[in-house]
Amino acid sequence: MTADNLTFSLEIDFIPDIQEGRMDLKAKMKEVAAKYAGTYVLDPKARPIISGLSKEDVENALKDLGLQAFGTWPSCILTCTINTPLPLRAVGMSDGWDIYTGKKTFFAFAQFPADALGLMVKACTYYLEHENYQSLEEFIDSIGYETFRDTVLGNAVADGNGSADSFYGNGGWDSPEVPPLAPGDFVRPENNIMQIIEVYPEMGPFLMEYGMSCVGCFVSYDENLWQAAQGHGMDVFEIIGEMNEFIADKYKKPLLTEDTPMETILTMYPQLLTVFQSQNIPMPSDMKTSIGIMCRDAGADVKTLIAKCDERLRSGDEM
Repeated sequence: MTADNLTFSLEIDFIPDIQEGRMDLKAKMKEVAAKYAGTYVLDPKARPIISGLSKEDVENALKDLGLQAFGTWPSCILTCTINTPLPLRAVGMSDGWDIYTGKKTFFAFAQFPADALGLMVKACTYYLEHENYQSLEEFIDSIGYETFRDTVLGNAVADGNGSADSFYGNGGWDSPEVPPLAPGDFVRPENNIMQIIEVYPEMGPFLMEYGMSCVGCFVSYDENLWQAAQGHGMDVFEIIGEMNEFIADKYKKPLLTEDTPMETILTMYPQLLTVFQSQNIPMPSDMKTSIGIMCRDAGADVKTLIAKCDERLRSGDEM
């Protein structure tokens, strides 16, 4: 196996108590497997799997199946996993993709499947080009997990000029123009670490509790929050949720309003997509659409949606 002929498989794990939609999804997966010359099978637990896919095939197959990270997934799906022949996989839910090495070692988070695939290809390539008759686990042990992760992520995240292209590159819209951070403004993934600390000094100890020892060093002058979280193998969106919860309480302002556009949810709080799905609110074609308009079009109560979103964001530990 080389990096050039690396193949992937897609595996669906269903929610045990929900049967609706399973047969339709399995039938669609058979069609998709045939379309991309993959192999469709059911594993011993009746989980559908498509194997023998290229990186590009996986991206297209996920689109065909409606399983992009920013879309609403069928309610019967618990997870969608992208597997490689190596012990390296991306476990996806409707808010993004957690990448693991070995059995349970968390490696990185990616919002979009193309970004997850890109990181997996980089990790596999680095291993295959440098291993000395070693398994992936043996190779990582020999060079150190931190070295392996930092090398792969260092080649994957945006460079020191603060570009957010790697974060937004596959999302279907351009990188937003981010205004300077002022007291009372909510934190975004693109905000510079030192910029955050200067405006909100209380965030320094909070970030250090997350293991971001780079706070206060020269690295943080060139590193945005997204890069820092990726470099430490953390979920930037959970961090942002907690930080903005603190800001909302301090300045007595709501985290979300009826006028909040969907693009804000996608770029700051994708973990809320499951809440939208639970309220049967579909994704709009224009991501600038406000959640108030989305609720009106779906016949949903916007106050209930906002309350559930607020509850989800506040479900983590308090600062």
